[in-house]
Amino acid sequence: MDSRVRLSGWQLVAWAALGVASGLAVGFMLGEWFGDVNAPRVRRAARRMRQPPRPPLSAAGAARAATAALAADPELRSLGLEATAIAAGTVELHGWVPSRAARTRAARLAGTVPGVESVVNSILVRGEDDRTLPSDYLATDQSA
Repeated sequence: MDSRVRLSGWQLVAWAALGVASGLAVGFMLGEWFGDVNAPRVRRAARRMRQPPRPPLSAAGAARAATAALAADPELRSLGLEATAIAAGTVELHGWVPSRAARTRAARLAGTVPGVESVVNSILVRGEDDRTLPSDYLATDQSA
């Protein structure tokens, strides 16, 4: 017995249109989740694929490399920021900065260091994080 069903022309067109529409919808969703595809992004990805893989840095090596990168930056050099090793490829930044922009700059700079995969930003901002609490303040006064 032949159990194949023969589709009419309109059914073929309808199924093809459904396939194209669902493909476009999935493409747009993936574009929103992962970002658009543009020439510079494709070039960067191709360049990364051509480079030989680097051996991973140890935890201490990643912290030393991040500290060196912070010390080499002209805006962050004088602030005395430090990077502490947490795990292989993960560093935690410590110190005081004058603004949120400097805090963000330090975290981004540490994140671009080869071998540093994640950054825990514990840098404090002067004027925001050093405010004194009222004398009658209790830790239990905080909401959950």
